[in-house]
Amino acid sequence: MNKKAPTKPLRILWLALAGIATLAAAPIQGRVTDGRSGLAGVRVYPDRPPRITPTSAPPVAITDAEGRFHLDLEAGDTVLAVEKDGWRRDLVPVAEWSREILLRPAPEFRQESVFLVRLDFADEPSRVTDGALRDLLFSRRPGQTSAANYLYEVSKGGLSLVEGRLLKLRSDDHPKPRHDGQVQAMAAWVLERLRHEPLGDCDRVDNRSGASRPDGKPDHLWIVAPGHPQSVTADDADIKAVSLLMPLPWAPKQRWPLLFLTEEVPLGNIVHEAFHAMGEHRVDDLYLEDGSALTAGIWDLMDGGQYRGWDRSHPDQGPWVEDMGYSPSHPTAWVRSELWYRGHFRNTVPRLAVKGRTWEGWIAPASRAPGADPQWITLPDPRKRGRFFSLEVRRPWGFERGRIGGRFGPGYEGLVVACIDPGQLTRHGTPRGPVRVVDAHPGTAQPPKPRLPLRLWELDDAAFNLGPGENPKGRRGPLSWEVLETDARGRMRVRVRLDRR
Repeated sequence: MNKKAPTKPLRILWLALAGIATLAAAPIQGRVTDGRSGLAGVRVYPDRPPRITPTSAPPVAITDAEGRFHLDLEAGDTVLAVEKDGWRRDLVPVAEWSREILLRPAPEFRQESVFLVRLDFADEPSRVTDGALRDLLFSRRPGQTSAANYLYEVSKGGLSLVEGRLLKLRSDDHPKPRHDGQVQAMAAWVLERLRHEPLGDCDRVDNRSGASRPDGKPDHLWIVAPGHPQSVTADDADIKAVSLLMPLPWAPKQRWPLLFLTEEVPLGNIVHEAFHAMGEHRVDDLYLEDGSALTAGIWDLMDGGQYRGWDRSHPDQGPWVEDMGYSPSHPTAWVRSELWYRGHFRNTVPRLAVKGRTWEGWIAPASRAPGADPQWITLPDPRKRGRFFSLEVRRPWGFERGRIGGRFGPGYEGLVVACIDPGQLTRHGTPRGPVRVVDAHPGTAQPPKPRLPLRLWELDDAAFNLGPGENPKGRRGPLSWEVLETDARGRMRVRVRLDRR
């Protein structure tokens, strides 16, 4: 019997069904639905490495009234970004393009506004234009590296960052040489000048919980001053990016979260500090400043992941924004689910807490929208109360496409296993390293120079996987695990065993 090729509800290339891993350049057609009918106004585009200055813009399709789209792709496009405000953003691999793409509502969706202060000095004016700074912070163009695109992606469509207000100030009170010890005084000087400024739409959310209610504070207060980023140069003559909880000069018992940044600071440092502020310092630094032990490395924004995405290291030259930290890592499932805004985005990362001694099943990539499979597996560590093991699957999709000095190889994607001790969280003082990622390839050395700034661990080959050069098995204390299978949807089937003796 002859079978006709399907014509409805969508026409699509059948490369995924043929097991082809990469696409030839060709147009595709598809449909996005809410599970019942087509979804109009959805933005669909190929997921490509984000850049500060993209060499070309990716093609973008907007779904019509029936949810249909047409898109021209290039060879190598294997993942689609699918997004619409108020809906869960998803990254859809080629294996799923042969059927309708399902989007689900994002009930926590909202806009958060930045009150942006450009602080010039009498002896040093700004050198970065307002337009360039706005692109770095607020651009929503596909393929563009920006704080808004990063936060939209890691919140899975739950948070849209917008410019609320731009205020320009000039200070004669803080002449050169300026250093970190003066940052709080400079921030207090700015706060005093905001005393009678109306917040208006810049106050939409509760800064501690992330709830959609005003709290008398700007959602985000970012002070941007001229200068090089000490977080890259490691030069004490420069100022490092920092998140502060500052008492108000006119009401010392009230504190506002704010960021103090220099205008040449890379995106990774910006969103790292922003995560500190979103929850008023509940989101902790995960690295150890002395580098004495392996922590989370490049696998978390709050560790070396703030620098992931760099092509060369030139701390004395710049431009740092262009090629250092332009593609920061996502937060780990624990940081994103439990710490960020004190759990406000918990529902974006489906978690399975294993109660028994063994478990076997599929784990979906942590960067995807929630679906039928868990994205985060946890097991208690019987050696210490409150400590637990964490397993998640990371793929080089979205911002996580950032290369580590051009090095890709075994261990750069797959199953990431960590031991997490919430008791090691700090609110102030020296970080204590609450996340310790297990290195899947412990025999490999750290990369040769150039290295990540500040000598942070990279651990770029710490993921477990199948294939040449990979390591599918591991053990840490009482926990053992094995990768059994990987599918074309990016999932991994994993077996774990916990010895509770």
